[in-house]
Amino acid sequence: EQDEAGNLLARLPGEGDPVLLSAHMDTVGEDRGIRPVVRDGVVYSEGDTILGADDKSGVAIILENLALLQEHPDIRHLPVEVVITVGEERGLLGAKAFDVSKLQAKWGIVLDAGGPVGTLVYSAPSQNYIDATVIGRKAHAGGEPEKGINAIKVAAEAIAAMPLGRIDEETTANIGVIRGGEATNIVPDRVEMRGEARSRNEAKLEKQTQAMLEALHEAAARHGASVEFNVREAFKTYRITPDQPPYAAAARAMESLGITLRPTMSGGGTDGNIYTAAGVLCTPLSTGMTDVHTPDEHIAVQDMVDAARIIATILTQDHHP
Repeated sequence: EQDEAGNLLARLPGEGDPVLLSAHMDTVGEDRGIRPVVRDGVVYSEGDTILGADDKSGVAIILENLALLQEHPDIRHLPVEVVITVGEERGLLGAKAFDVSKLQAKWGIVLDAGGPVGTLVYSAPSQNYIDATVIGRKAHAGGEPEKGINAIKVAAEAIAAMPLGRIDEETTANIGVIRGGEATNIVPDRVEMRGEARSRNEAKLEKQTQAMLEALHEAAARHGASVEFNVREAFKTYRITPDQPPYAAAARAMESLGITLRPTMSGGGTDGNIYTAAGVLCTPLSTGMTDVHTPDEHIAVQDMVDAARIIATILTQDHHP
């Protein structure tokens, strides 16, 4: 079934408690005109476009497992719930719009991570969006500049005073967009900026967010400007422990297949943040995608095969004789 946002939900009956498999169908930027080619067992984009392995590879791995189980009805397996989301690259919009109460699964796997196959993302940060507008005063830059309050100067001082980049092992911050000014002969009275703060520690996230806002207010006060701001939560942090179902099931599957488990913490969010916050514990697993969001993006066919084998084993391991 398809919801109003465009997310797809499908179910495959089985035995036992259901498991969620999820990936997103959208890609970053423009995905038209992609011409995939295979060289030495690795899939590349032939031109100067992305490949779109993020996250077409996740979708493909899920579909391969569904096809396998449908083609071989004698294979006993867990019930499967599949959610393919939209708008992940634009802020997890599909997952946020999805009604998680429709799921019976209490845990799941999100096929949306890079790194070597076997990579399991057991922790990811919370993120705040920070939108701010510095309001100064217009004046003629040549005739009466002293009557103006230069919003660009205020914004520049504020950004220079902010702790940005890598704050500590759990926390990062960035100002990524800034817009302002009309002409060189006008003292600019308005600057808009967009930034973010992330941390796997909620107290540190709050401290970092406040530090960025304080820098704005202090710079504005020095020049008689004002600041308007809006802080929005993008997603919540999570931490999946080795004894919880998604971590434990993936670890058992990899051990049985001889694939090295590579637990890691991430600085980015996935749909798994949204599901876990809603009570469906999820951990992302790597599909093998590399250099995502660039023309150098690629993925080895064998890595996709191995990732698919991990999922197949998770779905069937409790039914092995």
